[in-house]
Amino acid sequence: MLLAIVIACTAIGVAVATRPSVDKDSIEFQTVGYTVPEKPRMTSVDMLAVGDNLIHKPIYEQAQARTADGSYDFMPIYKNLADTVAAADIAVINQETMMAQSYEVSTYPCFNTPTVMAGQLASLGFDVLTIANNHMLDKQSKGLIETLDLINATPGLTAAGAFHSRDEYSQLKTVTVNDISFAFLSYTEHTNGITIPESKESYIVYLDELDDVKAQVEYAKTIADVVVVSMHAGIEYSDDENDIQREFAQNVVNWGADLVIGTHPHTLQPVEYLNNGKGKDVPVLYSLGNFVSAQDKVRRLIGGMANVTFTKNHVTGEVTVSKPQLDIVITHYGAGFSGIKLYRLADYTDSLAASHGNSDMSIEYIYKHIRKVIGDEYLIDEYRSK
Repeated sequence: MLLAIVIACTAIGVAVATRPSVDKDSIEFQTVGYTVPEKPRMTSVDMLAVGDNLIHKPIYEQAQARTADGSYDFMPIYKNLADTVAAADIAVINQETMMAQSYEVSTYPCFNTPTVMAGQLASLGFDVLTIANNHMLDKQSKGLIETLDLINATPGLTAAGAFHSRDEYSQLKTVTVNDISFAFLSYTEHTNGITIPESKESYIVYLDELDDVKAQVEYAKTIADVVVVSMHAGIEYSDDENDIQREFAQNVVNWGADLVIGTHPHTLQPVEYLNNGKGKDVPVLYSLGNFVSAQDKVRRLIGGMANVTFTKNHVTGEVTVSKPQLDIVITHYGAGFSGIKLYRLADYTDSLAASHGNSDMSIEYIYKHIRKVIGDEYLIDEYRSK
């Protein structure tokens, strides 16, 4: 047996000794049937959307009184909100009043705002000005086009809601931030009965021109990651949306809108989600109320500043939209609309409310109102525990 073991070991040794050597550097390894998944790259954009920049006579007169050369300085009105606007990646505002250089400055019922407003809004940090509203023809079609051109010529600003011709309906501009592209569309229900010459009808797309609206929203979805639709509609001074607002919002959601922003009622209205029929729920802000104005009723002096975050997965292309969270802006003034200035509700005090030119203004009323209309779910955390 010992001899057999010796012979077997000797045979193994000979076999190993005679096996050809292998150059390890020449060995090729292959992975079959498995791909290492790509790590998602995510980017986000924080958007701020505010309501009507409604420039009444007291506002522009006070702005002019601040200068020695007859020009206009609106910045002190917005000073308390400068950090809020600047912090957003994209800030959107409804420029309710036109800014036409060929016309005198004017107030209600046919507004025209000093052209310096455009540059000062840009300096504050606004990026997109929607101009489809019931006052867009206050200075006729010429005033509208002058306003459109002024906004687009102002560095940092993009206008939405008017066109030079029908050809521009399919030449929509996009705004790209953090590798997420946005298309902004803006439509109005009416223009206060002011008509436009037939040759210039293409300057405006109204809410009820559904074929054009549908074509624009669907086209916007092919060129942008996010489609934001502004609708200027509803009943003025109402706290509730109406059928026209609901039906229009549902239509654009079905056609591809990712967010719907409402203006015109000059008061806050509810926030809700509408389903697009394909399993996606889309936030709708029926009315953000006034951003600034010289109106006299308390509800018209309480506006919403909506914060919405869009996050894109750059591997799948999917964009998610956060739940809108509303900060609240208060238009403050003294007797006779003196010293018009904006405050965040978080910074607004009982003593300021007591000094307001409207004696009905109170902190208690403000909180009661916003909870009734918006509800805690859509208010920023600072206001939920008050």
